[in-house]
Amino acid sequence: MATPYRFPESEKKWQDFREQHQTNAFDLTKTDPNQIFSIDTPPPTVSGKLHIGHIFSYTQAEIIARYKRMKGFNVFYPMGYDDNGIPTEQLVEKELKINIKELERKAFVEKCLEVNQKYRDLYKALRQSLGFSVDWNRTYATISPAVQQLVQQRFVEMYQKGEIVGKQFPALRCTRMQTTVAQAETEEKEFNEFFNYLNFTLDDGEKLVIATTRPEMIPACVAVFAHPDDERFAKYIWRMITTPLGDTVPLLGDDKVKMDKGSWVVMCCTYGDETDVYRVQKHHLPEKIIISRYGTIQNSGCEVIEGLKVDAAREKIMEYLEWQADIVVKRDPIIQAKKISERGKTPIEIIPVYQWFVHLLDKKELLLQQNEKMTRYPEFMKKRSNDWINNLARDWNISRSRQFWIPIPVRYEKGTNKVILPSERQLSEHFVDPTIEVPEGYTRDQVESETLVLDTWFTSGLSPLINETFLKKDGRTGGNLIPMSLRPQAHDIIRTWLLYTTLQSYLRTGEIPFYTVMISGHVLAGKSEKISKSAGNTKVEPENLIKQRGADAVRYRTSGGQLGKDMVFEEEELKKWQKLVMKLWNAFQFVKMQLEGFDTTKMQREGSIDYATLYPTDQRILEKLNTTVEKMNKHLDHYEYGLAKIAFEEFFRADFCDNYLELIKVRLYQPERFEQGEEKKKSWQATLYKVFYTIIQLIAPYLPHITEEIYQDYFKKDIPAEIAENARHSIHKTTYPTVEWSIKRTSRLLPMQTVLEIVEMVRRYKSESQISMGAALSKLIISCSPEQKQAMQLFEDDVKGITKALAIEWKEGNLGVECFVE
Repeated sequence: MATPYRFPESEKKWQDFREQHQTNAFDLTKTDPNQIFSIDTPPPTVSGKLHIGHIFSYTQAEIIARYKRMKGFNVFYPMGYDDNGIPTEQLVEKELKINIKELERKAFVEKCLEVNQKYRDLYKALRQSLGFSVDWNRTYATISPAVQQLVQQRFVEMYQKGEIVGKQFPALRCTRMQTTVAQAETEEKEFNEFFNYLNFTLDDGEKLVIATTRPEMIPACVAVFAHPDDERFAKYIWRMITTPLGDTVPLLGDDKVKMDKGSWVVMCCTYGDETDVYRVQKHHLPEKIIISRYGTIQNSGCEVIEGLKVDAAREKIMEYLEWQADIVVKRDPIIQAKKISERGKTPIEIIPVYQWFVHLLDKKELLLQQNEKMTRYPEFMKKRSNDWINNLARDWNISRSRQFWIPIPVRYEKGTNKVILPSERQLSEHFVDPTIEVPEGYTRDQVESETLVLDTWFTSGLSPLINETFLKKDGRTGGNLIPMSLRPQAHDIIRTWLLYTTLQSYLRTGEIPFYTVMISGHVLAGKSEKISKSAGNTKVEPENLIKQRGADAVRYRTSGGQLGKDMVFEEEELKKWQKLVMKLWNAFQFVKMQLEGFDTTKMQREGSIDYATLYPTDQRILEKLNTTVEKMNKHLDHYEYGLAKIAFEEFFRADFCDNYLELIKVRLYQPERFEQGEEKKKSWQATLYKVFYTIIQLIAPYLPHITEEIYQDYFKKDIPAEIAENARHSIHKTTYPTVEWSIKRTSRLLPMQTVLEIVEMVRRYKSESQISMGAALSKLIISCSPEQKQAMQLFEDDVKGITKALAIEWKEGNLGVECFVE
């Protein structure tokens, strides 16, 4: 009686087993860079419980880690936690029902650390329940003292080299989250707005119509612009013009004014958009700032909108202007794309504040060159990265006005505003909190502390350095870990994590941070609807899916799809993959039973079988297996886990289960029916052992639990210790199958395809005749060409077996069958 497979017990058993034996541990003593495969694992943001979307991308990279380990590499597979920043702050506020504004920074940070540990434990438990082969000795948290120290050291180095500068500059600000953001932390969203056509008055009383979508910015208007080549308006340049609110400003020429859009004459306000920033700097215009850091109107000189939020002020000022005579010409409704904060989901405002920047715009060409040095899978994602670099319009703003982030290690000398950095001794001992510590040589009343903190991407952009530094602290000697082998990540953070890591690596060493970038897509809850916690469309928690369907079934589903492409997740699909896992187990039970009495030790020791002595059906399945091995290696070498999975399924389901096992059953059960039946049975057993052992090795990176169960139950015992000592304790320490060139690709694949067509014809006849598939045929007449007959006669015994034909007759003609039942 077959042993049932109970995935809850089995999966937990092998997860504990690998942890106990440190199967996945990185070997610090092996320093040959050609034998190391290092993965710059994305540190998940600590922002709440993980959803199925997280599981997809991380499992895809984990499959590659297992594959490389079985290919003989010393795999460095760490795990980090990005546990500081706005998402973490929001989580803490929600979890503890507190308000960040009502606590001192120190008290809030302590609350954050408390919640962080809880979610780090949850994240680890979920990944372990999926069988992730992470080396849990290699973990880091971006808010840990050691990482903070390293990041601050890097900040000081960059500042001293002139790569970082602090300055007053119009910054992108999220008024909801109360912080500035970088260009990469914005996205576009469409809004219903109006093009408001308003009369401005020239110094001689003539009216000019100017269209604007931001009438609330009229109090901040500092100039009006026309294109110098526009014959309609060039004559007005250098004249003075009065706004609808009575302010007089110059009308100037600028070649960025579009002569085919809007009113062809535009106002410049401080600051309505990026073009305003450009024009103010180019033409040396004054600033008149009317939007506060909280998103309200201030110092506008217009009582009707003073103190209002921006959106309310926009409506209110138009109500006011419509009451005035000869101001509003018309209002056209439009759909307008605006930049919004990625986290706050509100429109970005541009407000001059003192911030810290990394010089980025002058390095666009260098970044494009670095991009070319890194292999991208899929290749088309390189263009997306290049396009983002080419469209960069701002230096990288690395400072934020928040609480639970890494402090910028700067103080200012009172009176002179001189920047004071921590001493080398201070930073070599610990990270610095400038709001608490006093710099060497100063007293507390002589300095002011920097209260801004570092953008989390500044820290995440140093992930390769963090990994390398911690490895060296743990005793690794030899060469550097950077460039790392692989960066797996989603396509939405090409503009942030990939860009900033590339920049940080170049500034530090001039090198690329990794050789290969593997870009995954998003998991969708529906058409074009990304699964996310904020959208509330996560449907079901991964923990429940694992309990219901098993980790292997969940893993197998996540390995579908193509690199870089989004895909929809349907829970119902897990049933299909759970059935595949059970099909593998049932096939194993059958194989195990049929191999009783077969000498398997010789097979493992020699590693191959004498192909030439095998029965043609057995030769054919080995040829198909060889082709599958070749395909899967090729696809996995190119990180196409989805294509490798398809190749496996085609072989396992169709070639092995549906065809090969059915073809050979009679040869096994009734060898006496055939000439040299016992010899043919041995051929089948040798082939079956070889094929099924290769099957579980091929799919082990995807299904690590059931393959381990099968390996430990049967195949492990046959591996001599003197050949593969490590292989005795895990299938994942065995060698991933490679093409065996001794198995020749012959023309037998073509006649076997014809054989399968004959088998299908017989099955169709029985089905249409409502005859049991197991019913015997007294005679089977096969029509075919002489060449087909000669080829198919090699497989005659197996055709008899699978069709249950007691006798086969041949006749010349078109391919077909005649079935006779007693």
